[in-house]
This record gives sequence, structure tokens and C-alpha cells, in this order.
Amino acid sequence: MLIGGIHTLTLLDYPGKVACILFTVGCNMRCGYCHNAEFVLPESIKKLQGDFIPEEKVFNFLETRKGFLDGVVITGGEPTIHPDLEKFIRKIKEMGFLVKLDSNGTNPEVLEHLFLQNLIDYVAMDIKASEAKYDALTGVRNNFAKIQKSRDLIMKSGIAYEFRTTVVRGYHDDTEIEHIAKFCKGAHQYTLQNFRSVKVLDPVFKRKHGFTEKELQHFKNIAGKYVKKVVVFN
Repeated sequence: MLIGGIHTLTLLDYPGKVACILFTVGCNMRCGYCHNAEFVLPESIKKLQGDFIPEEKVFNFLETRKGFLDGVVITGGEPTIHPDLEKFIRKIKEMGFLVKLDSNGTNPEVLEHLFLQNLIDYVAMDIKASEAKYDALTGVRNNFAKIQKSRDLIMKSGIAYEFRTTVVRGYHDDTEIEHIAKFCKGAHQYTLQNFRSVKVLDPVFKRKHGFTEKELQHFKNIAGKYVKKVVVFN
């Protein structure tokens, strides 16, 4: 498993739990606003190769956190592109930790297998945009049917979950939020994350902006017509 970084403590990324974050290397999308570009772009990954964290070091770290951490968040990049993800998660679970997986939903077959193996305790899936704008925002050609299948699998899985969207001025508006909220209609939780231009994959997004608190609350009201709970991170 290619691990590019460890955030040793988070009280926010796994709702209600004390956790750490493991960043996997590599992604099958090229979202311009991505704040983990060093784990996405091949040229950046190549520079990091000597700094990858060996699995042994990861598990040694987790051993020292038993009794202190509730869970482990596996994010990226995109974790589901790694063929050894199941084996990696299984080891974490055997150590007694809960596992939260962050995914872009492009590999529903991987999600389904992990769910069937009872290896995931919480899943957060990014819904980038409406179907019409998905390719433009992610920078790649998408099979939207796979995004839809992942949505359905997650909502039927019986585990804790959330869908989330990073909102960027110029890409998201009232209509776009309504389309996305309808797409995940009936979901337990939908999270709106305000875009910040501090660190991005595409320099063009350095000139992009997020939304005001008032605008985010307006988006929350729109989405709230379709999902059970809307959370806003500004």
C-alpha cells in the first residue's frame, strides 16, 4: 500500500470519533481544486517516492495509539485504486480500530466487496457536481453510471455514511446544488465544504473563490429539501 502521509490526530474527519488520517498515493481524477495534489499528480508522486511511509511504520504507529484512537480515516488520492486495499484495511480492523473510507465513488465493485466483508464502518463519498458538469470539474472522462452505483450501494449498505461536495464559485450555484441534492435524495447526511484556494492542483483555481456564510446557508436550505441532514464546513 502506498502511503504518502499520516495526520496523527483528527477530531473532525471521523464524526464523533478520535482518529488519525492515512493518505494513499494516486488518484484517477484531476479535480482542479484538490488540496492533496502531491498525492495525485504523477510528477509530484515521483518526487515523493523516497518519502513513502512503509506499511510496517504505519502499523507500528497504530500499535502505539491503541486505547487512544477510535478509528483510522483512509483518504487520498483515491484509496480504491489500490489492489491491496482490502488486505491493508483488514490489518487495521484486526488491531481493533474502526475504519472510515473516503472515496470518489468510481470503483463501486471495490466498495461493494469491502461492505460485504464488513471492513468499513463509515464511508464518505464525494459527489463533485451534477452529471452534466462532472467531467469538467474532475478533469477526466467519467462513467457516471459507476458514480450512481456507488451511491446506491452506500445508501443500502447499513453503515454510517455521508455524501459531500466541495463548492466552488463559478462551478456551483443554486441549480447545481439542487441537482446534486436530488441525486442523493433521502441520504442520511450531505456535507457542503467551502472551497479554499490555499492549496490546489490546478493553478487556475488559485483565482477561484468559495462562498459567504450566508450563501452556504442558502445552499443548505436548498439541499435540506431532499436529504435528512445537511452539514456545512466553511
